[in-house]
Amino acid sequence: MTKQRAFVFIKPHACVPKNDNNLLYKQKLVETFTENGCEVIKEGKISSSVIEKRKLIDAHYYAIASKATLLKPSELNVPEDVFQKTFGISWKEALEKNVCFNALDACKELNVDALGLEKRSRFAKRSVKFGGGFYCAEMLKEDGTSIYVFNAFFMSMRSQFVEKGKQIKWFVVEFDDETLKWEDFRAKVLGPTDPKKAPETSLRGILFKNWKKYGLMRKPTTGENGVHASASPFEALAEIANWTGEPVDEQAYGKLLIQHGITKETLEMWGKDPQVNIRSDGLKGSLFDQVEDMDSKECMKNLMQINKLNEPAPPPQPVVTKSSSSKKKQNSDAPPTPKKTTTGTDNGDAKALIGVLVVVGLTLLAGGNKKAAKKEDKNAKATNNKKNGKK
Repeated sequence: MTKQRAFVFIKPHACVPKNDNNLLYKQKLVETFTENGCEVIKEGKISSSVIEKRKLIDAHYYAIASKATLLKPSELNVPEDVFQKTFGISWKEALEKNVCFNALDACKELNVDALGLEKRSRFAKRSVKFGGGFYCAEMLKEDGTSIYVFNAFFMSMRSQFVEKGKQIKWFVVEFDDETLKWEDFRAKVLGPTDPKKAPETSLRGILFKNWKKYGLMRKPTTGENGVHASASPFEALAEIANWTGEPVDEQAYGKLLIQHGITKETLEMWGKDPQVNIRSDGLKGSLFDQVEDMDSKECMKNLMQINKLNEPAPPPQPVVTKSSSSKKKQNSDAPPTPKKTTTGTDNGDAKALIGVLVVVGLTLLAGGNKKAAKKEDKNAKATNNKKNGKK
């Protein structure tokens, strides 16, 4: 049995300050968690001013934000088969016809603001979700021609979090993987993204059915569906770090991943849902998508494999030259060290050096002999003088 943690927050449209009916929904949310074996271990609230100042919503929806404003469609990793199946045109042809736009450029193309683009996305001719935070909608221009817009809802969604007077109410919930699988936590406790399709007993289904009772201004939609919850244990790790400030290496799941060889820096980088190698042949995909709906053990196994596929090649090992003073016994399996060979020039230099040393030696010897002879001669004279009575 493994304890799993998810990060959940009530979105601003269902969490208006001093709205007693919204407060009733918060109480219903906690009751629903308890009924499904989920324990609230932490909770808090964050105002729109703090969300704006710390850019929390931008970091939370980084993958969405980048596709909506930062990257052009040609830079995106679009599943071509899904695109063609959904819209009836190949991805290559759509790019060649210049009918693909990110949300920012789509506003200019359709001559609408962020709210206008979001409204159009609700009534799009066709739409598809490629993966976590990766959507595309077919919209019609005034002349009836189609364009394909990525993450059309983002800018309007962001404004909902940072407008003056808004807030979110957040929770960290814990549950056992044997009694509640992550997939069921999302499908049955939270409910699908589209609240119309959510079970009536799920958090999104409850709000959709009773939206007036819980003080909402309008019926929930895909964009305003009341509640957000982590899609995997890894997303929870990243979201808890972002919204509550608890670093990944101080959370239990983060510590476990680090113990299994994934660095803190890698975990922080992965929190932005980058495109990573997901197969040995170099195929790339969203990191979040690779672990969506997985329980913590399976999630960790997949993350370890992804880490291995994305590790840089080890640097070449330097050649180490051993000095004569630190020679170790050579391994019996290693090839013998070849003897140094000398050239003719080396021999000639050696002979010349030996000759010089011999000459110097003989000279010193001769000098020494002469000094010894003189000393002996002096001693002999002194002896003779003594015998003859000379002082």
